[in-house]
Order: sequence, then structure tokens, then C-alpha cells
Amino acid sequence: MDMKEWMTPQEKQFFDDLESEAENVLNGARALRALFDDFSHLADHRKKIKDLEHRGDEIVHHIYGSLNRAFVTPLAKEDLSGLASKLDDVLDYINATATRLTIYEIDKPTKPMVDFADLILKATEQIRAGVRSVRDPKAQDAVMVCTIEVNRLENVADDLLMTSLGELVKTGDPIRIIKLKEIYENLEIVTDRCEDVANILEDIVVKGR
Repeated sequence: MDMKEWMTPQEKQFFDDLESEAENVLNGARALRALFDDFSHLADHRKKIKDLEHRGDEIVHHIYGSLNRAFVTPLAKEDLSGLASKLDDVLDYINATATRLTIYEIDKPTKPMVDFADLILKATEQIRAGVRSVRDPKAQDAVMVCTIEVNRLENVADDLLMTSLGELVKTGDPIRIIKLKEIYENLEIVTDRCEDVANILEDIVVKGR
């Protein structure tokens, strides 16, 4: 009998909620990528991202409430709450980026913005796959594959940030430098938060071995 068979409905609900949040985060990354493809409708895309961020808050609050009421959980409470919190952080920074694009009145996306969005989309796809697999003890290797890829993507994002900032400084436009620097750094932070999720998933696998 595997975990899926002996878990109570309440225990399964934790994984269901985490999967819902991981899917919501992925939808946020998709919305961010779509924003850069359709920048003339920035306000519409920003609203969609904000709505997803609110939905994420609702899911996370539900998870916290369930944890407070539960005597038995399928994973350590700190791991469940940590996953919920870090998934929420990913979407928070995606939303923060969309907000800054509006506040700073960016007229068009730059190539680094698009490149960051591509990395974020790939990382959140891996996160969703990892969260989906973590409930199954037989899928530990699949979870690890996801975490390794997220870590690789975060390293690529680090390099992209350094290169992008180096090119930005060469423009000599101080106002543009200040605006784009903050946006680029926010986008890179999204990948950092993805890595935080991956690290918790990896810890869960290590504890289960």
C-alpha cells in the first residue's frame, strides 16, 4: 500500500492545496511572459497577475488554517508551511515586477526582461512538476530532477543579471539605469524564490530516504 492509498482525506488535502498553489504560480509566470508579448495591454496583464496573487494568498491562508487544526500531517509542518510561504513569495515578486513596469512607465520590454520571463516560466514549470511528485514516495528521483533544474535556471538568471546590468550601465542614462536595474533585480529575485521552493522539496526527499 503506497502513500496515496493510506493517507486520510485531510492529509491528501494538503498536497492538493500545494498543487493548486504551484499551478497558480505557474499561471502567474505565464501571465508575466504574456505581458511582455503584448506590452500595449500592460494594465490588463497586470490585473490578471494581481488576481492570481490574491488567489495565491487565499490558498496559502487555507493551508495555514489547516495546519493549525491538524494533529497529523503527511509531511513535517515546517515543510508544508515553508512550501506554501515560498510559493507565495514567487508570485509576490512576479506581481511586484508587473507593478514596477507600470509605475516606472516602461514603454517597451527589453530583451533581458523577456529572457528573465522565459527562465521564470521554465522554473515554475519544474516547481509544479516537483510539487505534484512530492506526495509519492516512489517519485523521489523525479522531484530531485526538478530541483536540480530549478537550481540550474537560477544560476543562469544570476549570469543574466550581471550581463544585463553591465550593458545597462553603458547606456549612460541614469534614470533609465535606476528603473531597469530594479526591474531586472526583481525578476532575478523571482528565480531565487523558485530556488527556495526547490530547496525545501529537496529537503523533503532527503528526509524521506
